[in-house]
Amino acid sequence: MQTMYYPISDHVQPAGEIVDLEELRRRRAQAQRDSLARSPEPAPEEMEERLFHPVVLTTAREDRRQARREQRSWVLDICASLAVVFMTLVFALRILM
Repeated sequence: MQTMYYPISDHVQPAGEIVDLEELRRRRAQAQRDSLARSPEPAPEEMEERLFHPVVLTTAREDRRQARREQRSWVLDICASLAVVFMTLVFALRILM
């Protein structure tokens, strides 16, 4: 095994490539699909025209499928737990009688 050394200039960004993180976060938030990020403020006359802004959130088909699977698994888990409790009660009653 051999140790390789790289010059530090390969890892340090030049000063001309400084990134404004706040601007980057704002752009990414606005670019997200179904994002609730604020859009640029409209002019006052536009605000009077649009008093109500409906927001429709949609879920992907895969997300709905996953949610249904999880719900079914919880229902089956509850049924199995109730069955175990019921069998235990029946067994205990048969022993007592």
